[in-house]
Amino acid sequence: MSLEIKYLPQQYRTVYNPVEIVLYETVSATRNYSGFAYLVDVKDGSTTIGRLRVPPTTNGYGRFDLSGIMESYMSSDLGLLNGTNINTIYDNTNSYKDFTLEFGWVHYNTGSATYDIPQTVTFPDTTTATSYDLFVFNASLPKYRREVVNFYDWQSLNYFRNYTANTVDRKFLTNSPSGISINNSYNQKVMSTDEGYIYALYDHVNFPLVSIVVKIRDISGATRTVILSPPTGLASLKHLRIPSAPATLNKINPLSIDTSQPMIGTEDISYSINLTDDTGRASEIFLYNIETECRYKHRRLEFLNSLGGFDYFNFTKVSRHSEEIERKFFQTTPNDLTSTGSINYSISNREKVQYYTKSMPKLKLTSDWIDYNTYNWLLELIESPEVYLMDSYTTPTGTTEIRRIPIKNINGNWEEKTNNADKLFNLEIDLEFGMDNFRQRF
Repeated sequence: MSLEIKYLPQQYRTVYNPVEIVLYETVSATRNYSGFAYLVDVKDGSTTIGRLRVPPTTNGYGRFDLSGIMESYMSSDLGLLNGTNINTIYDNTNSYKDFTLEFGWVHYNTGSATYDIPQTVTFPDTTTATSYDLFVFNASLPKYRREVVNFYDWQSLNYFRNYTANTVDRKFLTNSPSGISINNSYNQKVMSTDEGYIYALYDHVNFPLVSIVVKIRDISGATRTVILSPPTGLASLKHLRIPSAPATLNKINPLSIDTSQPMIGTEDISYSINLTDDTGRASEIFLYNIETECRYKHRRLEFLNSLGGFDYFNFTKVSRHSEEIERKFFQTTPNDLTSTGSINYSISNREKVQYYTKSMPKLKLTSDWIDYNTYNWLLELIESPEVYLMDSYTTPTGTTEIRRIPIKNINGNWEEKTNNADKLFNLEIDLEFGMDNFRQRF
């Protein structure tokens, strides 16, 4: 075959990093045709949604970055709030997409455009085909951030297998500390009223999920195990959202669990979640401590993490609302001319008139004491492009619900903590809400 693919991105590609392909036409005479350029068609099924065209480099290669066109089809998937009889697993259809790629070239050797696409191409492993299916999802990995998985390792070491392989260390889509044991103080802290989910990649061929296991510990130290059954049609899913917070677990359809609801009771103090297949445990164990904060109102934040899932964190110490006020004025002539033609000078005359008032609500949050692992992970909260305050409120009908309030910006100082130098500390941040309040004009 004359057209070869020299570099091909692996499956489970992070779409907000480069998604690159390198083509090479082995026949030099073809490459030297007038106006020669490589082509890649990006397709949604059989529909072409974009054609990329690049000229060859001096060495004859065609290097494409497909991330721009692919990320325009990507968004995110928030979990259902205030639901009843919810599923044990949801498909995050907005967080991933399968694209079909076709390859070829164009030249003007005859004076008009000659297109040859799709062509049969030779892949790096020497197999041949006329197309390539690529799965991308809405992750954005750092190029360098200490122990956090980076884009280079994900690509060169096929690190995605750590999130799809059928092993006890298979990871969820989060960098948050998962805890050490079911009663360890480093476990993620939740309130009994919290709602939330945990996210995972899914490869049905290599990882045929059987169940979700929840192990619960009560105040006496006794433990019990609850099995959650996945819904039908699981084989077609690739990006999973699984209930993980106490209130959400308690709203799962009772037909999907092997016990009655509520699953998490008032005497329970901690629990763990992991996935299983037909041979046993098939993921890491994620652990939670159930806590109660009586002195202050706890503030729960939900934020898009770098791996394409949503994480949660509770700020349980004092929080304070504030308002930043912006005013604009115009200069006017004082109304001090009397009916007799004299001027009545008065200090009470208004010369500046306020015609614009904007109030920007803010909220200052303080965390409980946290360890260095949790603190370092929370950098993902501060830099996240999508953050919500999960606010508990009473509706006009008298029911209590959870609502999401969008956060525009988070102001906070972050500096890495280390185990040998730092022990426990608080994180303070200032939230700017994603909406403004306006007053009437004068």
